[in-house]
Order: sequence, then C-alpha cells, then structure tokens
Amino acid sequence: MTDSTSTTRSVVITGCSVGAGQAAALRMAREGWQVFATVRTAADADRLEKEASGDLHALLCDVRDRDQVFAMAAAVESRLGPRGLDGLVCNAGVGASGPIEFLDHDEMTIPIEVNLYGSIYCAQAFLPLLRKARGRIVNVTSGSTLFTMPLMSTYPASKLGLEQLSRQLQAEVARFGVHVCVLDPGHIKSRMTQTAAEASRAARAKLPAAANELYGDLLDRMTQLSSDMQGSGKQPDQVAEVYHRALTEPRPRAFYTAGSDARWLRWASRFLPMSVKQAIAKRIMTG
Repeated sequence: MTDSTSTTRSVVITGCSVGAGQAAALRMAREGWQVFATVRTAADADRLEKEASGDLHALLCDVRDRDQVFAMAAAVESRLGPRGLDGLVCNAGVGASGPIEFLDHDEMTIPIEVNLYGSIYCAQAFLPLLRKARGRIVNVTSGSTLFTMPLMSTYPASKLGLEQLSRQLQAEVARFGVHVCVLDPGHIKSRMTQTAAEASRAARAKLPAAANELYGDLLDRMTQLSSDMQGSGKQPDQVAEVYHRALTEPRPRAFYTAGSDARWLRWASRFLPMSVKQAIAKRIMTG
C-alpha cells in the first residue's frame, strides 16, 4: 500500500456526516480512492456525494444495527467485485455525560453501542474483504481514556474497550496481512464538541432532583466546560491527514495521534504518577 493515487484502492469510513469523517471521505476521494462513506440521513448522503471530487458513494447505515452493517458490507462487495477492501476507518462516535448513578438507558448504552459494538460489527462484516486486499483497520479512540474525570459516563469506557479490542484483533488478523491500528484525534471541531453544551443541558434536564442535589456542583462545571469547548479544537482536515497516513504508510504504526494536544496527553498519561493526574482532573473540575 504505497501508491496513494491508485484508483483501485477502496476504503469504508463510518460517521461521515460532519467533522473528521466527512473530511477524510472527501480527502480520500480526491486522492483517487473509491470511498464508501456512511451517513445517517438521505440529505447528508446527497450533500456528501455532491461535494466529492472523486469516486465517493454515501451509504445509509446505523453502526449500532448489526444487520445494517452486514447489508452495507454486501453492497460494498457488489461494487468492488473480485477486489478486496483496502481500508476500514471506524470513525463514527458519540458521547454521553452525567452521574453514573442516575444514567438513563440511552445515556448509558448508546456510547458503547456506537463506539465499541459498532466497530466490532464493522470488523466482522468487512474482514473477508480486507483479507483479500491485506487491508487496514483504523479504530478511533479518545484522550478521555487518560484522565479520570467525573460525569464522563460510559464514553471513556467504550473507547478504552475499543483500544483493547484493537490489540486483540491485531493479534488475530496479522496472519492474514491485515493491520489494525488505533488513532487518537485529540480535540477536534466535530458535531460532538459543537453540540456538547446543548447535549449536556439536555442530559441534565432528564436527571431527577436527587441527582442535582448530590452532583449539582459537578454538573454546573461540566456545563461550563462544554460551553467553553464549543467552537474550539483543530480543523477536521488535520485529522483527515492522519487518517490518510494510517491507510497509506508503507510501515503502519500501532498507534497514531493527531496534533500536539493528543501527543501531550498520551505522554502525560504514561509518565505522570496517578496522584498528579488526579490533581489535574480535580483542578479542571473545580475551575
């Protein structure tokens, strides 16, 4: 996988309605790849295909639905014919927040269903095609796994599980020439960060009075942090560039980071003692 201009290369990228997924889909199409980009609505599919300057097919798929994922794989296979699939980027992701004690079912399960099980379903569905091309899987993690922060809910757990799953999967599929890597995009302008404040307020509105009595100060701080985050972060194109590298470097790595923020957090997590990391998290939450 050294010639990034070849029109015979193909990639499936999930979560392409906005953000890094959209930027990566458009970038890979410009590079001459055949791109299969998943979105959730017909309007997003039409818009993405119109914006693309290459061979891009937008497919409707909810990665939480295993049947939909396998149906998408069958559709991709019908377009590829005898060729295999060169890349799978599991970019789709959602967050959640709130005290674990009071999480409703959706806040508790959706991050795990999308971020973890969605990536598992995609690996299961596309591995037969990836084996044919000795392709690559890129699973997207988060720096939220590195510092223990209250009210982050099941989002970091889903991403930490995905990191372990990726290592396990690599051990299983290396024999087929398939490479699995993990990528931390750092803080990025995405739908998740752009709507974080609104999502935080909506989640809080569903909490019972007891939750506000017990965790009110933390909930206030989380709402403030979400508001401060809105509009910040690196441009999605910067992350798309790292996706491209992970798919095309002759000697792919096991782990990629996008930007100095992601690299710093990984370094800090590795070398700082737990007491220091806890102090940093506490300082963030107390202002």
